[in-house]
Amino acid sequence: MAIVTLRLPDVKVAAEGRPEGCPNCGCPILQRWGGQHRTIKDPHEHEVVVFRYRCTDCGRTFRHYPEGITSAHQSQRLIQLAAVSWVLGLSLRGTSALLSVFPVALSHTSIWSDVQAAAKRWKRNQARQVRVLGIDGVYPKVKGQEQPTVVAVDLGSGQPVALAAISEKDWRAVVAWLEPLVEELGVEVVVTDDLRELAVAVKAVHCDHQICHFHLLRWLWRALEKLRQELAPEHHPLLDEVWLLGKTRPPGAQARLFALWQGIHSRHKRDEQIAALFRLRLIILRLHDNWKKYTLDQRSIDVPPTNNGSERVIGRWRIRSHSTRGFKSWAGLYAAFVVCAQQVI
Repeated sequence: MAIVTLRLPDVKVAAEGRPEGCPNCGCPILQRWGGQHRTIKDPHEHEVVVFRYRCTDCGRTFRHYPEGITSAHQSQRLIQLAAVSWVLGLSLRGTSALLSVFPVALSHTSIWSDVQAAAKRWKRNQARQVRVLGIDGVYPKVKGQEQPTVVAVDLGSGQPVALAAISEKDWRAVVAWLEPLVEELGVEVVVTDDLRELAVAVKAVHCDHQICHFHLLRWLWRALEKLRQELAPEHHPLLDEVWLLGKTRPPGAQARLFALWQGIHSRHKRDEQIAALFRLRLIILRLHDNWKKYTLDQRSIDVPPTNNGSERVIGRWRIRSHSTRGFKSWAGLYAAFVVCAQQVI
């Protein structure tokens, strides 16, 4: 049975302690300037006490809200609960019906505002420095049409960084989107799958590149198994050795790959064997030329060997995508992505 754990903010009925200083001038000497009971919308609390303070220096007054309460009529807990309910697959009106059980009366337009507010809050709180960035492409549906999308994730914290409506196969568009991120966040390493266009884009922004080990093993296994059916049994030990080098990535593997490439002779009595051996040489050459990208994690301790961090963020996002069979707008897609990424599922 799946277990869903939601981190919802606490809500206090009254502020604990006094404010540290005036929000206008910072003066620590404040006078309590009255208070009032205020009705709020929350699953548990329905009334809180809000005190007002006056600054003895600048003379301005301000409200001091309890934890989980702002100037809005909804508590932070209710805003997040409404956004998460929508993310988990309920429609706006379905979320409104669910919250009425508590009872809390929220219209579908208010719930949509809560979803957008949660997305904006993530934008304000996202990381300012990212050393290792994961990039992956997804293809959700917006208004029934496939929308190529590229996702960027901080692989250090596991939090999303950016989302763009571009194709991962358009390296020029990826460069135009990625270059400002690299400069703003101080990105040094980019982790991707084995797509050639992404390799070109990472090279263009002058970052170190780690190619996901899982994607390496996936294409290598398929290619070698296909060759195994075409090559004579005498060549099967060579296929096994190439697979073992790609799987274990031992020291000195790059030099061994070069020696294997040199040792394969394309001349053979049967044309099918010649073509298969030629393709095997190309596979070994591809491994040799990209070996540093396949093994960067062995030289940098904070670089992961795979892009699983990006896949986990995308996986949480797909909960909403699959339950609704797509999105009605890019704003909904973006909100679902950032709100899902903040939950523990």
